[in-house]
Amino acid sequence: MIPLLIANSLALASLLIMMSSGLALIYGLRDVINFGHGALYMLGAYLGYSIAHVAGFWVALVMSPALLALVGAAFENLVLRPLQRRSHIEVALVTLGLGIILGQVLIFFYGGEARTVDAPPSLAGSVTAFGLTYPVYRLFLIGMGLGSCALLAIWLNFSTSGLHVRAVSQEPSVARMMGIDADRLSLLVTSLSAALAGVAGVLAGPYLSVDPGMDVSMIVSCLIIVVIGGTGSIPGAIVAALLYGFVQVAGSVFLPDLAALGPYALLMAVLLVAPGGIGRGRVLD
Repeated sequence: MIPLLIANSLALASLLIMMSSGLALIYGLRDVINFGHGALYMLGAYLGYSIAHVAGFWVALVMSPALLALVGAAFENLVLRPLQRRSHIEVALVTLGLGIILGQVLIFFYGGEARTVDAPPSLAGSVTAFGLTYPVYRLFLIGMGLGSCALLAIWLNFSTSGLHVRAVSQEPSVARMMGIDADRLSLLVTSLSAALAGVAGVLAGPYLSVDPGMDVSMIVSCLIIVVIGGTGSIPGAIVAALLYGFVQVAGSVFLPDLAALGPYALLMAVLLVAPGGIGRGRVLD
């Protein structure tokens, strides 16, 4: 049971890593929590559902994040930049309102029933290793989650734009004095964050389901993870997502009646020991 528990925890954590790291990136650069992030995830899932039924899963996995990146660019130019001098609570309320509107628009077009997306034939079935039989699609999901961690680490540590993101997130005024264009970086980060939400939404179709309440459940989980990891910390968000996935899966197996309380108990325990979260805050600070 232990290997199965770990594998299921990694599968769930993979989706959470993509979502929470995007949320942490925006906070690290813009100092704003995007409460509409869950709605972007829901939009990516429904776009993936529609595209997959026409052109297949692999096309959906490419097109949905690309379309979400455009949505992220529009969000940056039409919402974040005009409101960048407003208070944090005002910007947060605007993102919350936009998320609610987007969720209701999707429900209007797709209805209130849950939709299912079949895994592609190449990822169907199961494999057996070390006495454990496990679905191929979940292994693919784990690989995508770990791959996103590796790509984010490489980008933030070894690329010019990634180093600039770290600089602006840690010392915005000094970074601007050195000639770094924070607005251009913000456009890149917001588009990347939305694209990650699109990838997570498409991957969630065959793994979970595409349903009207998926935006709320995901944004609540991501907010818990970001706070546990240290607001704005990418490494902290990744570790927190792994912890969250394990607590959620283990709770559903051993204490199903109390499983919903597990993440909140984890949040309380971490904040009592480390009020700033397990990370140090900000992007790879």
